[in-house]
Amino acid sequence: MFKLSRKIKYAVAATLSVCMLTAATLAFSGTGTVSVGTYLNVRSSASTTSTVIGKLNNGTKVTIVDSTTGWYKINYNGKTGWVSSGYVTVSSNSTRIQTVVNTAKSTLGVKYVYGGASSATGFDCSGLTMYAYGKAGVTLPHSAASQSKMGIAVSRSNLQPGDLIFFGTSTKGVVNHIGIYIGGGNFINAQSGAGYVKEANLSNTYWSGVYITARRYIY
Repeated sequence: MFKLSRKIKYAVAATLSVCMLTAATLAFSGTGTVSVGTYLNVRSSASTTSTVIGKLNNGTKVTIVDSTTGWYKINYNGKTGWVSSGYVTVSSNSTRIQTVVNTAKSTLGVKYVYGGASSATGFDCSGLTMYAYGKAGVTLPHSAASQSKMGIAVSRSNLQPGDLIFFGTSTKGVVNHIGIYIGGGNFINAQSGAGYVKEANLSNTYWSGVYITARRYIY
């Protein structure tokens, strides 16, 4: 019985892909509205000591193309500039989280393709999470291992819809697979063994045994 279970475990693990590795950074992109008493300075870089290249009035809509701590990079008069994020209101986090979950659900049944990141041509595990979060304005790298080092860590007991959960299906404790938690103990992931994007339950003996960590990117 022990040998059979072990063989099954390794067989399942072998069907799950090690996700593609590419360099990228976590960043927010989307739209926002300036919320300020007088005006908001647009600066040449993400620093209060950098050159002021323009001013935005209260209520101005801006397109956010990147972010760093405390700052948004925006399109401004055909070029880019930086504004303090404390004076720009973006869409509610609950809406963005729901976008991630709804996008993940919309991909159920899409075929598995190694290196895939498109609902039209297929997904691998991190391609799916990258795609879903992209719809919510968050840029993720095409790598499960890299994604596991971004955002903030959350415990398994505090998982919320939209959180990403990470597994080590080949080597114990080494991240090589990823899924999107959707609530009720369930998550959505692109599995090479199944050949398509499917829903699974974290309490399943296999998944519970290879679970490593979870991260939150919208909070």
